[in-house]
Amino acid sequence: MKLTIILISITISSIIFTYLSEFSKMSAFQIVKEMGIGWNVGNTFESFLQNDQKLTPNEQLTLWGNPVPTKEMIISIKKYKFKTIRIPITWKHFINDKNKVNSEWMSKIREVVDWVINNDMYCIINVYHDGTSDNWLTKGINAKDKFIDLWSQIADEFKNYDEHLIFESMNQPKYEIDYKYDYKTLNVLTQAFVDTVRNSGGNNIYRLLIISGANKEIDLTCFSDYKIPIDPVNKLAISLNYYLPSQFCAEPDDEPWTWYDEYKIIHEITPITTWGTEEDYNDMISNLETIKENFIDKGIPVVFTEVGVLTEQKKDKESIREFLNAFFSFATNLDGAMACLWDTSNKIIPGMNYYDKVNGKWFDEKIGDNFKKIGKGKYIKPLEYLFLTNSLTVRHPNPDGIFSISIKRLKITKIIFNAKITANNLWEFGFGISSSDKYGAWNGQSVNGYEGVKEYDGSYTYAIDVKDKDYNNDIQIQKWWGEEFITINYLSVEFEESHYAFNYEEYKKALLN
Repeated sequence: MKLTIILISITISSIIFTYLSEFSKMSAFQIVKEMGIGWNVGNTFESFLQNDQKLTPNEQLTLWGNPVPTKEMIISIKKYKFKTIRIPITWKHFINDKNKVNSEWMSKIREVVDWVINNDMYCIINVYHDGTSDNWLTKGINAKDKFIDLWSQIADEFKNYDEHLIFESMNQPKYEIDYKYDYKTLNVLTQAFVDTVRNSGGNNIYRLLIISGANKEIDLTCFSDYKIPIDPVNKLAISLNYYLPSQFCAEPDDEPWTWYDEYKIIHEITPITTWGTEEDYNDMISNLETIKENFIDKGIPVVFTEVGVLTEQKKDKESIREFLNAFFSFATNLDGAMACLWDTSNKIIPGMNYYDKVNGKWFDEKIGDNFKKIGKGKYIKPLEYLFLTNSLTVRHPNPDGIFSISIKRLKITKIIFNAKITANNLWEFGFGISSSDKYGAWNGQSVNGYEGVKEYDGSYTYAIDVKDKDYNNDIQIQKWWGEEFITINYLSVEFEESHYAFNYEEYKKALLN
């Protein structure tokens, strides 16, 4: 009898060891690739009130107009070839004074996680609005102990789940000191998250962990003060949102609005209703190239946990379809990246509403069809339309009438622009080149319009050597004097090194075939 028990024990131990060995062999890149395309159960588990009122689980789930999730809902969304479901979770209403999580809330989360994983899908759970709207996690370092206590309980609850369950540290942590991002606080909390999960035992030793970027913004996260935490098993991915350009994706269709940065420089934001020009595609490529260089090429895959466009704000429907199709095609086609659609799912609260959870269908079926094609791998692969170049040109102004090129942090050597001059008499005219330095402060330089002008009523090309300038992010050209006589035709920049650009015309032809 004792021998039988010993043999059974050895067999069980062997099975567990074999499984853990296979689990441990899966790299972060392999799991991210397997995750395919993802969908957010938006405005549901992450709903919250501004006060600390206690709620029942169903009260929180329906607070922002969505139904209580069902198993059928999970099954129906998979039909569109989604392989990952992200469940954003706000915990504040279910944590007591001793940092203990309400068992009923944890059980409700576990129920939906089980539906996802039993449906052979990947599942992401996280800490969401606890870090916004002056909730407890906005206290930063002072919330560290509570943050550790929370993740200790989550990790313990799910420690025996396999690689299909993924933990994401937090959402859009916006820590600031004197108008500048507080990287130290974010780095400390992120390391605490990794340490807590890795030390919790079970499968958490090898689980894929997603760490949040700085406010989940590309530029902030690519800054040198952002640190990847130490992970003993090297199994991390980074979480970023993609709502770019924000004027199209996230700005309501109201009048332009302004804001001041820390240098007291005024910025104006003008909403955009359309997307899909050659410049739009090149900006997307530039952003993805920046992410690839800063993270993917350094061994850290990227999960775009939220991607979307406001659907109730007069945005052009065809532009919404094209934006989503383009970005998810790029992300799926890029080794080391995947993306999740942000979906608030109802028309009650204006937002990003795509999939009708109640009726199990898309508000715009063409968007659902596009996701199905991408999920099946039957889509035009945009990376096949990239080519190397050392220049970039824009031929259309932005909504504010300004010609602008996104250069990120690439070194440029020359700025070239062409303008048509129309005048009957001698008069003063000129242009202004504007950009920001690496700290975000804007500066400008004037270009005398008389240079190279032999006579009026003609088109003239200006080339300005900027090898000694430290330009970042964007280059803009504007008419500073005599603008009623000037029409700018195009703006170009030449780079010190080659970068990838997009064969826009051929890609658009391929989409139509």
